[in-house]
Amino acid sequence: MTYLSENKRPWSVMPMRVFKDRTLKERELRVLGAICSFTNRAGVCWPSLETICQVTGYAEHRTPLEALKVLKRKKYVRQLHPKDYQRSDKGWYTNRYQVLWDGDEPLPTYEEMQRAKPLQMVDDQEAVPIEDKGVTGDVELLSHSLAHAYLAAVQKATGQVRLFDNEIAHARKLAAAGHSVDDIIAATLVVCDQAIERRAGVPALADVARHIGVVQ
Repeated sequence: MTYLSENKRPWSVMPMRVFKDRTLKERELRVLGAICSFTNRAGVCWPSLETICQVTGYAEHRTPLEALKVLKRKKYVRQLHPKDYQRSDKGWYTNRYQVLWDGDEPLPTYEEMQRAKPLQMVDDQEAVPIEDKGVTGDVELLSHSLAHAYLAAVQKATGQVRLFDNEIAHARKLAAAGHSVDDIIAATLVVCDQAIERRAGVPALADVARHIGVVQ
């Protein structure tokens, strides 16, 4: 049985900027892709060198170690200081990395470093069928529908993944204001296009709400 089938993680969410960097070799791309397959929403992960070798197919640790040196120098990956983390059962500190989506992210908080839940595709995020009942119906159901409409639109426009839990509070405000699923999809696509044009990050649902005039 292969490593990926055991862990049911057949995708990797990588920084878009890496694909424009022609100075990177295949080994750097493969190692970065392996690391990115384990990141949580803060970009933090802690795969062992053995795990990275299993994912990339390299037989020796030397190859991913050399690739990591390049990725750290080019600010695609930050190695986090081991003294801040709990020791393993064998007494060694666990390596932890932070993937830098834009290259200038701040250090993650302690809570972000400890949160192990990896980034998910939209379909894995407790999906609720998109059903627009309006605020006169079930507002909570509408809130979930708006949040998932936003998540799907972001993934369509940017290829990036946002987490449901981070957006539901703003979705409730939008539902209370009477906005529909179609409103959110249309506004999200516009805001994403504007962000791409400015080379900005992926817009949050709060940015979409501001775009359509909902006070946060």
